[in-house]
Amino acid sequence: MNLHPIFVHFPIALLTVYAIMELIRFKKVMRQPYWFYSKALFLMIGGLGALAALYTGDMAKAAVRSGEFMVAIPNFDQVVRMHENFADLTVGIFGILAACYLFLWMQRYNFSSFAKKIGLLPVWNFLLILAHFFVETPFVIFMALAGLICVTITGGLGGIMVYGPGADPFFGFVYHLMFPGM
Repeated sequence: MNLHPIFVHFPIALLTVYAIMELIRFKKVMRQPYWFYSKALFLMIGGLGALAALYTGDMAKAAVRSGEFMVAIPNFDQVVRMHENFADLTVGIFGILAACYLFLWMQRYNFSSFAKKIGLLPVWNFLLILAHFFVETPFVIFMALAGLICVTITGGLGGIMVYGPGADPFFGFVYHLMFPGM
């Protein structure tokens, strides 16, 4: 049984909403106390779902390779590899951001005192510096946009594998650019 389709759609939606929220830069919205926590929840839950999607994607690939499912598109192996690479990149980008949001959330609840008690205050302070850089500078816009582009390409390549290159006009065009003559 291919569980991958069950696990991919919610992470795509949650991570897309997170990225759009991150791109909304209106000061009135950004000052709202719930804005940080809303973005963090979309990102962390979407990130965990993306990990499940990666795992079930490996299961789906094994099912296709074993002949359990038939796929009839040219260059299938290359499309699978590109899909996997963009999925890994998507999880990596959003994973870094999720970790940074988690650290900043923990900072709001005075995790520093606990880190000091267990002797990890220098490590904790370094992680906070990184988290502040990734989340509280314009770099977060670049990361959110890169993540949004990666999740879109990952989904488009997944759609090509399932429905073929002609099902979506945009990704069909991209497919034909990648694989001329097909």
